[in-house]
Amino acid sequence: RNTVKSTLPYALDPPKVGTFSVMRRASPVHRLDRATSGLLVVAKTKPAMQELSRQFKERRVKKTYTAIVSGKIQEPSETSITSKQAQELGVCIENSEEALWQIIDDDLENQSAVTIWRPLKQWPLEHAWNNTATMVELKPKTGRYHQLRRHMAWNSECPILGDKKYDGGGNAKLLRENGLFLCSNKVTLEHPYFNTANGRKEWVEMKNKGIDPTEFLLRNNFEDGKVRVSEENGVVYIHAEINL
Repeated sequence: RNTVKSTLPYALDPPKVGTFSVMRRASPVHRLDRATSGLLVVAKTKPAMQELSRQFKERRVKKTYTAIVSGKIQEPSETSITSKQAQELGVCIENSEEALWQIIDDDLENQSAVTIWRPLKQWPLEHAWNNTATMVELKPKTGRYHQLRRHMAWNSECPILGDKKYDGGGNAKLLRENGLFLCSNKVTLEHPYFNTANGRKEWVEMKNKGIDPTEFLLRNNFEDGKVRVSEENGVVYIHAEINL
């Protein structure tokens, strides 16, 4: 079967020789909707799988999505919040960002569902609502089924382009041929190894040798994105980002 899991061995380098508790096959820690593109977190060892799964379950992983929606999206003053307020809700807001955000706090299936979002830019688009398309940045605090797609379509009344399930049909069908315009483009999570006892020991040893671990580890800038490591309040984080 042509699945994400079956293709991972061809896309990933194997763990270093001597790595503890290597899984027979690398495995996704979470899932993306079939039509959603972007970053997928994968574990290669059993301890990493357990730790990363715990982080997703406890909603400690901070995710950012970018979407293009149909219509000139509105920003009601009563649902407007500051960057500081968004940070306090637990979503990933860069410290340098001083912007107004919108909050959607509307339960789905009787479960709390919260999305923080803001518009990035607009442009004319034939067959879109109001003949306008809007690029939006979306930061889900919760992870309900089709949460972002439903919040955009139902609460903001601007469905994501290419969303066959929630775009309402009509002229929207003419904008489906290029797929769903929703991408998971940023993820921040706690490092599954360097926050363990052994990992912290190794981290400190690097510092004692005059090596900055945040510079030494994952110093990777890819053609389409980057991965970096940071330490904040004694916790080591991984930040992955796709350029859009």
